[in-house]
Amino acid sequence: MQRAAETELLTRFPFGGVILRPGFIYGTRSFGSMKIPLGVVGSPLEMVLQVAKPLNQIPLVGPLLTPPVNVTAVAKVAVRAATDPVFPPGIIDAYGIQRYSQNKSN
Repeated sequence: MQRAAETELLTRFPFGGVILRPGFIYGTRSFGSMKIPLGVVGSPLEMVLQVAKPLNQIPLVGPLLTPPVNVTAVAKVAVRAATDPVFPPGIIDAYGIQRYSQNKSN
């Protein structure tokens, strides 16, 4: 279903649609009054899996090695993609989200 929605978006907006594929997103999650700091696991895992990018191409196993992404990084890129007229269209994976979240927009 997700891939069908992505295909439809790229078909309807070939020169302006942006699709974010972050994988696991970490940050502090709230369940009622309880806060769960997923960054305790996500942040170290992100650093370790950052160097495993070449292994991401291995069928079946590769997607499991996609690094987690901080919720703030995903939010930065989503806002930038929606408001920056020169932001490139297309699919932005976890590595692209990390890269674009560190770059300053013009």
